[in-house]
Amino acid sequence: MLIFSNTCQYAIKACIILAIERRKIGIAYISEKIGTPTPFTSKILQHMTRKKLISSGKGKGGGFYLDDEQFENLTIKDIYENFEGKEVLTSCLLGLSQCNGENPCPIHHLAVAVKEKVMIMFQYKIKDLKDLGSVMKLMNEPGVI
Repeated sequence: MLIFSNTCQYAIKACIILAIERRKIGIAYISEKIGTPTPFTSKILQHMTRKKLISSGKGKGGGFYLDDEQFENLTIKDIYENFEGKEVLTSCLLGLSQCNGENPCPIHHLAVAVKEKVMIMFQYKIKDLKDLGSVMKLMNEPGVI
């Protein structure tokens, strides 16, 4: 439920790289940094481009990048919802349709506490994550992030 799929993880990592670089970057460079095959990375980035989460330029000097608005506003939640969907954060962890505060499932109250913490994390902007020391260290080790 609250764990990022591999695709979502790679999308977040790619966006962190774009935020760090602040220029057009080729697919091979991004693939190398996040440790994924180029065709898979290409699919992820094309999806994000279609959803206007990131931008791309074609031809010589092209590549993927964050425009000024994307750089300022892109959040973990934006990426998550485009790969995982919105219902994951509002549905019962056990998949029960009648689960709510008045009729809770056995883990409802635990799930609510976890979801509240996740919602705080989702508010983080990618531009802010690029400045975290541990992220910068990992970015300098090819294939680690």
